[in-house]
Amino acid sequence: MKKLHVFLAFLLMSTMVFAQTRDLRNADRELTRGRLDRAVPAIVAAMTETENQTNANAWLTQARIFTAIANSPDPEIRNLEPNAVNLAFASFQRAFELDQGDVLRNLNFMQVGNLVSAAYNKGVELFSANDFAGAASAFRISVEASALIDIVDTNAIFNVALCANNAGDIAKAKEFFQKLVDMRADFPAAYTSLAVIFRDQGDNVRAGRYADLAAELFPDDYSAMINAASIHLMIENFERASQILAVMSEQFYDNAIVFFAKGVAFDQIDMPAEAEQFYLRAIELQPDFFDAIFNLAAHYVTRGVAIRAEADALPLTEQRRYDELIELSNETFRKAIPMLERASEMDPGNIPVMTTLRDIYVHLRMMDRAAEINAEIERLR
Repeated sequence: MKKLHVFLAFLLMSTMVFAQTRDLRNADRELTRGRLDRAVPAIVAAMTETENQTNANAWLTQARIFTAIANSPDPEIRNLEPNAVNLAFASFQRAFELDQGDVLRNLNFMQVGNLVSAAYNKGVELFSANDFAGAASAFRISVEASALIDIVDTNAIFNVALCANNAGDIAKAKEFFQKLVDMRADFPAAYTSLAVIFRDQGDNVRAGRYADLAAELFPDDYSAMINAASIHLMIENFERASQILAVMSEQFYDNAIVFFAKGVAFDQIDMPAEAEQFYLRAIELQPDFFDAIFNLAAHYVTRGVAIRAEADALPLTEQRRYDELIELSNETFRKAIPMLERASEMDPGNIPVMTTLRDIYVHLRMMDRAAEINAEIERLR
């Protein structure tokens, strides 16, 4: 039965060959001989003939010619038709539409595979040139050409979404990230990228849902987990962020970013002692971690201001408690000084850091230092 099927397939192909017009035969011949510069005008002429508009074999020949051009290592050949990838795909589509028995599809599996490779390579080329919209279109052809031969290319799907996102085509990015999520593909970035899109669109419920899905499906993946925690921080779901980070701190116990993120989360849920502990741990693990150093300084400043406000709110009869709180406030400000000085050394032109440091010097009556840093601020301005 298998031999009979193959015989009938080739019989059908032979019939198609006999039915070819002269221009179509020329196009086939030049393609076979590898003379693509001659094949192009031949197929263009052939496709102007009415009988070839509904001839599956004619469309297939055109598809094969443009695929060969797209895959050529010779720039001059590729320049014969810069839009070869798109034309080849459209031609394969039309050929298979006209081929009701799927004979052509089965016999040209490898030819379509060649187009998939050409489209994918075109996408990489355009991505490298920062033409993200063009890259998204090329990768999309790779995806859809793969589908013609019943293949799901998750790498190409992700690349469509990534390039569309970079190009600002959020609708397309969302569509293709969603495809990956729906099939539970092994692409953690698809889940968190989709979460960020929903966050940016004001849908924090869905943002949190996709962030949680990433954390659930990829608990051993650092990027998936830290991104999930970051998204919850963005949408001010600090308790959920701290839960994810608690899991991470056991698995990634020597990662400074994890402890920095935990510091941010605990700062936001007003647990200052824990926040300080985590910032310090992050700095211990990475002594030049500017964000952790700056955040710890900001943490001390914020705490100092809050304690001072608490003191100022006391009645005049509570002088002793007032003095205790003022001393605690000043002690907290003093803790911020080495962090701010360190941050200023790391980023000498950072005026907000310098201004904060100057204000603390003034508050603590350290006027010589305040004058020095104020002069530096004025010079920078």
